[in-house]
Amino acid sequence: MTEVTVEQPLHDDRYGRVREPRRRLGKTAKIIAVVIVSALVIAIAFVAFRPQTTPTTPKTLGYSVVDSSSTQVSVAIFPDQDRDVHCIVQATNEYEAVVGFTEVTVPADPNADPNSPRQMDIDLATTQVAASGHADACWFE
Repeated sequence: MTEVTVEQPLHDDRYGRVREPRRRLGKTAKIIAVVIVSALVIAIAFVAFRPQTTPTTPKTLGYSVVDSSSTQVSVAIFPDQDRDVHCIVQATNEYEAVVGFTEVTVPADPNADPNSPRQMDIDLATTQVAASGHADACWFE
């Protein structure tokens, strides 16, 4: 049996030309893609490098109840290079009522390492015997 072959131009005329899929982006699509990628990079950089709005959470290292009118609390507060950090340190009784309260300020220090906390020992005057002492919250001022 003999094999019949058809020339390529005749084949294209009869069945239509087979198009190769277009793999490249057009000029407009490239420009849109560059604009979108640039906007994403700018947005990510803005979020990653913007200044902190709140200080790092303070850590309570320990407390010691001296007597019914005094409690000593040891806290670690992370300093900031540009702004003062203010923190609330309080003592609470067995019912979680605040019986001693003070605000502590860590002044801005351009040479401070924001990753290493500054340890502070704070003496709190209390209205009754405290059951615990801790750093509650911090903010920039």
